[in-house]
Amino acid sequence: MSKGSKPTIRDVAKAADVSLTTVSYVLSGRHGGTTRISQPTQDRVLAAVKDLGYVPNQAARGMRRGKTDVVAVAIGDLEWPWDRALATAAARILPEHGYQPVILLGDDWRKFVMSGGADGVIIGYFPEATSEDQTVTELARRGVAQVVISGTMKAAGFDVLAPEADAGLTECMDFLTASHRRIACIRRADPTGRPKSRFAAYAAGLERAGIPLDESLVRTSHHRPAPAYQSALELLRLPDRPTAIFCTDDMEALQAIRAAYRLGLRVPEDVQIVGVGNSTEGQAYDPALTTVGPDPIFEQVVRMLLDRLAGTTPPEGLRVASPWRLHRRGTTQG
Repeated sequence: MSKGSKPTIRDVAKAADVSLTTVSYVLSGRHGGTTRISQPTQDRVLAAVKDLGYVPNQAARGMRRGKTDVVAVAIGDLEWPWDRALATAAARILPEHGYQPVILLGDDWRKFVMSGGADGVIIGYFPEATSEDQTVTELARRGVAQVVISGTMKAAGFDVLAPEADAGLTECMDFLTASHRRIACIRRADPTGRPKSRFAAYAAGLERAGIPLDESLVRTSHHRPAPAYQSALELLRLPDRPTAIFCTDDMEALQAIRAAYRLGLRVPEDVQIVGVGNSTEGQAYDPALTTVGPDPIFEQVVRMLLDRLAGTTPPEGLRVASPWRLHRRGTTQG
């Protein structure tokens, strides 16, 4: 590349030591068929793009047009109440401002947005411990508007809505242990040892109350409705069944209510149930779900992105704290 000239796709291919075809596939968003590109190779291409300051032609065309009028909403799974609520808020609000929302599951958002397919992206899907992400950093360099829901990432050319769950989880467990000794837990996945995980908050709450952790009262849902439902049935069929169930997600809690009703148990008279997330679905359930979570944030997240698209937020980005608390409702109150 000559001094002062704009980097080309050939420069990227040379720097990453790959073919032009490989660079094209990584940046175009194409996948499937017979072409398979390893993650290390993709990372190498993206690193070369960043180092050289290369902007793909499709993205450049979008910049010349001004905008695509598309906003990507990246979520984990529409079966999860939190993600469904975020997608619903985006679908309701964005068209009012001239933007077409595109809902993308899992990591599909990366190639879509990197190929210039959207003016902005709301990212509600990151592992809890993620502190930085190469795709987000590159998109910020290109000027793509982004809002990320993350308790660990820092604003850097994009905005962050940061959940602060610790105080709410502590409040929840102290509330449960004040009235119960046999408190079960349905967790999303096996514990990873992270001190701030939701299961860790459950264990810490039992310890504060002097209640031994009973592994027979712990089940794993794998963050899926069917396993969550079966886990609740197993717990509620125990000879000495729990009198309360702490669920690490609202989805699990709603499945636990279903299981209790199937067994002829009353909620909250026979068993109290608590979730995490404060989803709109949990609020509308009968009985309304007691849950740990923020005051409703989904509209706030969408409007944060609209502000960034309009250029009314600082270029360096904002980090907005979202404190969580215990919302006491029908599943713990008669």
